[in-house]
Amino acid sequence: MAVDCPGSTAKSAMVFVLEGDDTAMDKYRKKYTREENRHVHTVVNMMEVFECFSVSEPELTLTALSRKTGIHKSRLLRICGDLVFKGYLGRDQKTLKYRLGPQLMILGRTYRNTSGLDKLSRPIIRMLAERTRETVSLFVHQGPRRLCLVKEDGDYPIRYVTAEGEILDLHRGAGGMVLLAFLDEEKRRQLMAALAADPATMLPESWMKDHERELREIRRKGYVVSYGKVIPGVAAVAAPVFDFSGTCWASVAIAGPVQRFTAERCQGLLNDLNEATAELSAIMGYQVGRPAAAG
Repeated sequence: MAVDCPGSTAKSAMVFVLEGDDTAMDKYRKKYTREENRHVHTVVNMMEVFECFSVSEPELTLTALSRKTGIHKSRLLRICGDLVFKGYLGRDQKTLKYRLGPQLMILGRTYRNTSGLDKLSRPIIRMLAERTRETVSLFVHQGPRRLCLVKEDGDYPIRYVTAEGEILDLHRGAGGMVLLAFLDEEKRRQLMAALAADPATMLPESWMKDHERELREIRRKGYVVSYGKVIPGVAAVAAPVFDFSGTCWASVAIAGPVQRFTAERCQGLLNDLNEATAELSAIMGYQVGRPAAAG
C-alpha cells in the first residue's frame, strides 16, 4: 500500500511505493527494461540503415532500405525521419530516395583531424620496421604523385633513406606502383596519358604497355616486389591498405639494399607486410573478403 510521507518529494514517494510493493516494483522494472531495450534497438536500427549505403548504392528508397534491413516500413520511416532531421540522412524530394547526410561528413572530418592517419598508422609502421629492421614507409595519393606520410627506419647500419613529407613519382617505385594499380581505371588512364605527354617524363608507348601489364599483375597478386626501379641497388616490397569501401587509400613499402632482398627473405617480408596492411585496413573499416573498389 502506498503511504504518503510528509515532506517527501514525488520521486522519493515513488521509491517508497516501489520498495514497499513487490508487484509495483516488478512492473516498474519491466517497463524500464522495455524502454531501455527499445532505445538500444533503435540505435542498432540506425546503424543498420547507415550500413545499407555504399559507393555503388549511394541512394536508396524506403522499400530498398526495408528489404536490406528487415525493418518494417512504418518503423523505418520514423527512424529515417529522425536521421534526416538531425542531418545524418538526406532525402531527394523528387525521387524520395535517401542518401547519407552532411552530418556524417562533419563527423568524418572530426575523426580524421583528431585521430589522423599518421597517428593511427605510426605504431604499426614502427613495429614493422622493428621486426624487419628495414625502412618502412606509408604513401598516400598527392594529386598525380605520392606523399610519404609516415616513415620509420630500421636498425641496419646500411639502409634506404627517405623522409616524411617527401613527394615522389606515382608511376615509379613499389609504393607508387601499388597506389597506381588500385586506382580507378579512368583516373589511371588519364594520369598515364598526362605522363606520356609531359615533356619532363615523355614515357614511350612500349614502356606504357609494359607498365600496364605490371599493374594488372600487382592487382592480381595484391603486392609488388621491385628491384632497382627507382634507385639502383635498392629493392622494395609493397602492398595496399584498403578503407571501409574497399578503396585503396595508402600503400606500405619495405625498402633496403637489394643484397638483403633475396627470394627467401622477400617471402618473410611479405608475410610481415601483409599482416601490417591487414591490421591497418581493419582500422579503416575494411572487411576481409570485400572486393577491392576502384580508388
